[in-house]
Amino acid sequence: MGMTEILSALLLLGGIEDPNGNPPTTKAMAEAFEQLFDFHFNSIYDCQGELYRRKPCNLTKTLDAMKGALMKEYKRKENGKKY
Repeated sequence: MGMTEILSALLLLGGIEDPNGNPPTTKAMAEAFEQLFDFHFNSIYDCQGELYRRKPCNLTKTLDAMKGALMKEYKRKENGKKY
């Protein structure tokens, strides 16, 4: 489900284009993710449906965890700086 969150958020943000300069389809993006990360969604549309049926507080669990990891690393590096 985490990859579905990431894929869906990237599609919604925009800025990703196919070779013709058009936004990729959900299916094309899912196929690229499957190849890149060596896994299978089975049905990206079913996965997205499951994602959007979550309670709002659970909608972005993976994205929240990713943000937390980035913030933790940022703070670790900030504390290690020498001025």
